[in-house]
Amino acid sequence: MKPQDEIGGMRELTTFQMDHSAKGSLIILRSSFVDTLTYLGVENAPRYADQDVMIKLSVAKRLMHELQKRIDYIESGIEESVDHPIIM
Repeated sequence: MKPQDEIGGMRELTTFQMDHSAKGSLIILRSSFVDTLTYLGVENAPRYADQDVMIKLSVAKRLMHELQKRIDYIESGIEESVDHPIIM
């Protein structure tokens, strides 16, 4: 993400659906997003089209591991010590 993209808000995942191909070892993710500025009532907040993303099984496993780690941190009240400029 480019720094100038942060000014307008950040995309928030609102809904998703999944499918998979055992033969191709792939997961297909269909996702919908809103700009976080929509919650502030900003009328000209960007609108985003739904996205279809294909994820290799190996990448999906790494993603699951990282998501679970972050969920555990949040539920334990642990803040990340590394400075991430795009994560608030």
